[in-house]
Amino acid sequence: MRHLASMVSLGCLLWAMSVAAQPPADDDARYVADIELQTSAELMVLLQRASQLLADGVAEQEGGARVTFVLHGPVILDLLRQNYPANRDLVNLAASLSALQVVDIKVCRTWMGSNAVDESDLQPFLEPVNLAASEVRRLRQENRYLDF
Repeated sequence: MRHLASMVSLGCLLWAMSVAAQPPADDDARYVADIELQTSAELMVLLQRASQLLADGVAEQEGGARVTFVLHGPVILDLLRQNYPANRDLVNLAASLSALQVVDIKVCRTWMGSNAVDESDLQPFLEPVNLAASEVRRLRQENRYLDF
């Protein structure tokens, strides 16, 4: 009997998860990417993918960003003001996509604190959030963001 109850509970949970994972009914879907990358090349690939949304007409230049990147990991270092000369192409693409409202880029304060990164070192288009995992969870649950 306990086994049957467990199976029913699991079935209900899976059903609820599949319903919650469904895209919004309208064409105004928003996406979130929980990103712990090691290299700027990996971030460049994701930014180019987001740029393609603009080229394909999927991302409008109004109404807010379609994709939110929540960064926690060494790639944050590549986006710092003092590292701009070595990462010019990456920073310029990220900044332009942010300015065009294709992406929002958020960085984890917790990761920054444990890696001696000060908020004053961030580029103006980067938004600090307290904890990356909590922000991703909030966007998924409260705003029905989909995985990018």
